[in-house]
Amino acid sequence: MHVHRSTRGSRSHTTICSRFTAGCALALLVAMTAGATACRRDGEHGHEHGAAGHGEEDPEPLAITRWTEQYELFVELPPPLPGKPVAYHAHVTALDGFKAVTQGAFQVRYRTAAGVAAEAGITGVKRPGIFVFEGQAPAAGTYALEMSYQHEGKSEVFDCGQVTVADAKVAAPEAPSAAITFLKESQWTIPFATAWAEDHPVAREIELPAVVEPAASDQLTLGAPTGGRFFHDPKLSLAEGRRIRKGDVIGRIAPTVSGDDFTQLELAVEEKRVTRGQVEREIARVEPMVQQGLLAGNRLIDLRNERETLMTHLRAAESRLARVTSSTGEGGVVLRATLDGAVAQVLVPNGEPVEAGTPLVRVRGSDHLWLRSRFVARPEASLVGAVPVGVRLPGGGRVDLAARGAHFLSPLPLVDPASRIATWIVDVMPDVPPSGSPEAPRPPELRPDVTVVLLARVGAPRTVLAVPRPAVVEIDTRPFVFVQVDGEHFEKRAVTLGDADGAFVELKSGLTKGERVVTRGGFDIHLASLMGTLESHRH
Repeated sequence: MHVHRSTRGSRSHTTICSRFTAGCALALLVAMTAGATACRRDGEHGHEHGAAGHGEEDPEPLAITRWTEQYELFVELPPPLPGKPVAYHAHVTALDGFKAVTQGAFQVRYRTAAGVAAEAGITGVKRPGIFVFEGQAPAAGTYALEMSYQHEGKSEVFDCGQVTVADAKVAAPEAPSAAITFLKESQWTIPFATAWAEDHPVAREIELPAVVEPAASDQLTLGAPTGGRFFHDPKLSLAEGRRIRKGDVIGRIAPTVSGDDFTQLELAVEEKRVTRGQVEREIARVEPMVQQGLLAGNRLIDLRNERETLMTHLRAAESRLARVTSSTGEGGVVLRATLDGAVAQVLVPNGEPVEAGTPLVRVRGSDHLWLRSRFVARPEASLVGAVPVGVRLPGGGRVDLAARGAHFLSPLPLVDPASRIATWIVDVMPDVPPSGSPEAPRPPELRPDVTVVLLARVGAPRTVLAVPRPAVVEIDTRPFVFVQVDGEHFEKRAVTLGDADGAFVELKSGLTKGERVVTRGGFDIHLASLMGTLESHRH
């Protein structure tokens, strides 16, 4: 049996969700088998997990687990004998992503008040995450065992407690009988993470049904500025759901006239053309006379100015006539989108005549959202001070609203006196994270017309023992957590849940503050316990 020594070091928190599918079962079995096969390949571990491989005289190995803010150390070694070589097998895991380190150096030191009595180390991993080496133990005595990992000029020091170097065998305490073996090689190949069980402020959280919709300021109805025929822009293919950008041409209004009005437009064009011809002929007559000095130059300048004015009037008249006679709306009154978003509704078909003010197209944005919650009215006292903190999406994912500045538009919901249905709106501002903010973009699932569950925090928070939500695994409808005994051993604990608030859930029983819990990969450990652990192997 191993001597399992697990001591709390510096703390880090990881809040990641772990989900299980049938495919995960196969992937986990492959990972466990691959890890065991790799471990057996060279016999580098120096011992086997389980009874097989230990002779009657072999000393029981030590298993030591420590943490810093960035790394986890799990080291196995035989009890050191005075002046004899000690085989070290150290597993180093980067907690960011829970990955095996692939580079660096590892050292072991035996310290006394006078200094370092013995040390050993190695540069470079045997395989990812594993340092394998030997070093001579110091003389008999009790020492402070210190280990360190160095990489890129930085050193992580692990205080491994006191160790006794002696010839006499020391009885090793047995590991908990219910401990589940889950090897480092398996942990490194799946999504996995651990964190300390600590006190957190937790308040009561309520759930309300809600529908996502564009904010009122992010909706726009385009109307006809004048009477005429509405022509869709042929380059846009105007239809519901079509994404548009601010400034895109939606369509054109071709003003329509009839009777005398149309005749007047034609007459205006012809009058301008006739007058232009007269002025041009007069310029042709006067210009030679000015060149011969028979007439003053001012007369020619006045005629040319008059021609320019007539040309301007003629172009305007021709444009008005073209807008009336065009069958496509080209040259009509241009309508443009004034916001980014999507077409929600096309109210007028292409080419349909409309009157001034007729609604043509409805556009809605997708950056600024509202969550409209409608529910049976509750006592106002139970909702005073409520704050929106999250949204649960249809697929089970969670969106943190507190980090996005979301807020209720009113202190309390508006209640219809007849139906007693309450309406409460949450304003979710567009994603504009501050410079350097780690906040992830809003997930695409949080979009208009999606039904979600709104999570609101009510009341003052209480400081209680809590763990990240994904640390709680539901098995046969009961909640459990997996506590890390040492680097490769875990206990399955039944827990009693209290209030949930944001990323954390209260634990009323089953866990003690300061224990290390699995926050990602708990169900995989449960699956390993059902399959039967591959214990007889060499790393």
